[in-house]
Amino acid sequence: MTRIEAFNKTNKYNYLVGRKVGQDFIAAIMPTPIDPNITVEQIFSSIFNDLPIDKTFSKFSEFKIAVIFNYQKFLDQGEVIWKDLDQVLEMLDIKE
Repeated sequence: MTRIEAFNKTNKYNYLVGRKVGQDFIAAIMPTPIDPNITVEQIFSSIFNDLPIDKTFSKFSEFKIAVIFNYQKFLDQGEVIWKDLDQVLEMLDIKE
């Protein structure tokens, strides 16, 4: 999906933040560029550690939406736990 589509879809499902899925809670929902040189983990860490990256992701053309779980584990251990939004919607039985 495009950057605009990803940001719109993120806004649509932001109400899920804080919702329990399995044993974890949704901590964040964010669009992430699809690029072999950067991972969701790197993007999430860069944003929350305020590292210098282009947070508008203007140079990327394809995006997915990552749902981040267990923010405390990220704070304590630096581990990013995430799933694709489509997987989470299926787990929650939410139809688009």
